Amino acid sequence: MQNEVPLLLLCGAPGTGKSSVAWEVYWSLMRDGVPVAHVDLDGIGYGPPGLSGSFDLKFENVAAVWRSYSDAGASAFVVSGLRALREDVRACSAAVSGSVATVVVLTVTAEEQRERILGRTNTEYAAERGGGSSAQTPEALKQVVAAARQELEHEADEIPDAVLLDTVGVPVVEIARQLLRTTGWPSSLRRP
Repeated sequence: MQNEVPLLLLCGAPGTGKSSVAWEVYWSLMRDGVPVAHVDLDGIGYGPPGLSGSFDLKFENVAAVWRSYSDAGASAFVVSGLRALREDVRACSAAVSGSVATVVVLTVTAEEQRERILGRTNTEYAAERGGGSSAQTPEALKQVVAAARQELEHEADEIPDAVLLDTVGVPVVEIARQLLRTTGWPSSLRRP
């Protein structure tokens, strides 16, 4: 019989902190010697025209990436970048054979979300710093913020048994600690 795979799914609208929190959880566990792997859906969803951003493609890629990580010795998997939708949780869980999912939905206010998204484009990912895109015009950014707010306010499901964590005003390191304390994830792999 195949071993169960502890699978941590970080869900939420854009700007909630999914990528940052996942990275912190991953590194925290790595420092403790836990054989964990991590992937962010944003990094594995750029495909050929017509498929770029496709969640179907992202979940196919999750399956392939997990096989590689598992073959390399990983026993637990952190996946970030999911929308807060039951269909995403089901599809991602199905992509990792034998997985037992722990779902965490990160939340944020619309005002904080807007500031975070604009902050990304004006600081770490800014085109003038070698990141971002020349397509990040003020009008394009308004559309990104509007779409993110729409997802935050109207396009999320209630996911049974999910842990909700508010990220407003809480440092990423503390959110990661709170997540691990609250969920106990991945308790079956923690080393003494």
